[in-house]
Amino acid sequence: MLPIPPEPKDIKDRIVKRRSVCNGPSCDSFSVWFGNEIAKYLWNHWNRELARAGINWQKFLSILSNHTQELIDWAIKDTLTWNDLIRILTNDVLPGTTAMTVSRKGGILDYL
Repeated sequence: MLPIPPEPKDIKDRIVKRRSVCNGPSCDSFSVWFGNEIAKYLWNHWNRELARAGINWQKFLSILSNHTQELIDWAIKDTLTWNDLIRILTNDVLPGTTAMTVSRKGGILDYL
């Protein structure tokens, strides 16, 4: 079970700002992937569980890349909630698991 980390509104704000100054057909994708900010954020919260499941950073990036549209829908279009995004990602990253809503903030170590 993967916890739902707090929504990174600072990252979302930076993505929206990047998108606002970018023109072109690939700007949405560029904006959500620039610097791997979301990937790093999620990896920092989930890396122990993912490593136990045999998923390294490269494989995690590969899985996450299949969800670029969902990242865009959350960050730029605002048509997907953070919790829904995490549930979608969790189902693909670790099939058969569920995302766990937690009320406290903290890293993944708080839940081990």
